[in-house]
Amino acid sequence: MQYHFFLINGFAERRASGAPVAVFLVDTLPDEAVMRQLAYQLNQPEAVFVTANGDAIRSVAPQFALPFSGLAQLAAAAVLHQQTGRCPDSLPGRYGPIRLSHDDHTYWFRAWANRTQPAAAGTMELASALGVDARDIAAQALTVDTGLAQLMVPLRSRQAVLQAAPHPALLAQVAGNGQHIAQAALWHRDGDIVMLRFFSSDSFSVYEDFGAGGAVANLGGWLLATGDDAPCRLKIEQGHTIHRPNTRLSVLHLQIGTDRAIGVGGRFWLVGEGKVEL
Repeated sequence: MQYHFFLINGFAERRASGAPVAVFLVDTLPDEAVMRQLAYQLNQPEAVFVTANGDAIRSVAPQFALPFSGLAQLAAAAVLHQQTGRCPDSLPGRYGPIRLSHDDHTYWFRAWANRTQPAAAGTMELASALGVDARDIAAQALTVDTGLAQLMVPLRSRQAVLQAAPHPALLAQVAGNGQHIAQAALWHRDGDIVMLRFFSSDSFSVYEDFGAGGAVANLGGWLLATGDDAPCRLKIEQGHTIHRPNTRLSVLHLQIGTDRAIGVGGRFWLVGEGKVEL
């Protein structure tokens, strides 16, 4: 069977930067095993499958399915916009429809932070799992769920974020979310700029993402839960430490409104398309 795909660079200020993702436009969603095979075949860290009418969407990595992905939502919206001339108002999400919008070359999704709890592990245990000095954990670590539960850990400096080296088995223990995925975000905020690293883990390997829209939404949830003033707007930079032949910095924008709604946005570029047969 043939599958039509589009190659997107998401959260990218320039065409050749940002987070790569493959978007498959399908009539009906394939089986999860087929979706994972296709993501692996294209050597993409993430692939998203969306129906042409936008009534179903699913995101996978080659290693596992993703219950929610902000990158996937916006990449799918960009492809549907390009194909139909109209950005969809919403796409299905884990907790209901995800509202979408498009303005001035930027795609946005909206989330709400109403699922937050303290991290299950203590500071020393977290530090060991994340490969950081316990003294560099700057404030309370929380598990936040605006679409997928993730461990959110603020650090005291950019250097601490850069030097973090998570341990796969330990990270899987402290950041598990009941979805067979352990995910954690480490960040440092300097004024309106945030440097963020985002990791997924199984018991054997740690994978670092170029651009994690869901983690940025959860960062908004962490800020609200810890008393940050709204409204606010932050620029999040990600990808500093992922070494490839070319550096691929991702830039994401976080907005928190007076109504406590969380908006995450960025630029998305269509860089190619084709067909693959399995």
